[in-house]
Amino acid sequence: MPDPTTEGYTATAAEIEGMVRNLCAYALSEPDPLQRYADLTHQQVLFDGIVAAIQRERGRAVADLVISGMPVAEAAAKTNLATVPRVRKLISLAGETERVRVATTAKPSTAARPKKSKGAPVAETEEPAAAPPAPPVSSPGKRMLTAAEREALGLPAEGRVPRSRPPKRRRTAV
Repeated sequence: MPDPTTEGYTATAAEIEGMVRNLCAYALSEPDPLQRYADLTHQQVLFDGIVAAIQRERGRAVADLVISGMPVAEAAAKTNLATVPRVRKLISLAGETERVRVATTAKPSTAARPKKSKGAPVAETEEPAAAPPAPPVSSPGKRMLTAAEREALGLPAEGRVPRSRPPKRRRTAV
């Protein structure tokens, strides 16, 4: 049964055959048919697991899109998922539903303050409770340091990393 979340993406028979030859070469070259069958069956189970893992990673990627501020409907359109329920299903399969819900229902931490007008006193307003910060969105191939790791390196736990300026170059007389 085809996965509806991959609708619009295709693979040719030649691409599939090439992947099978590359990934299953050892099993395909087994001369004993019973052993070849056992090896290929084991590899099929592994690849089913890989498909599930790739599906989870796709769900995490879509969740990161939504958490970064993209509306779910726009994420559906840009990812070829086409419908909001498909986006939600993929996020759910990745186990990211709660993280997305927390990030999308969190109120902004900085409330807009009323502008001061000349001569009129501004009434004191209570600050709303700050919502917990959303978890950082990971960049492919990059890892964010945790607060504990930053402190262990002598850096501030939050905020920007202080940078030093390189020394000025001085021209030397030739």
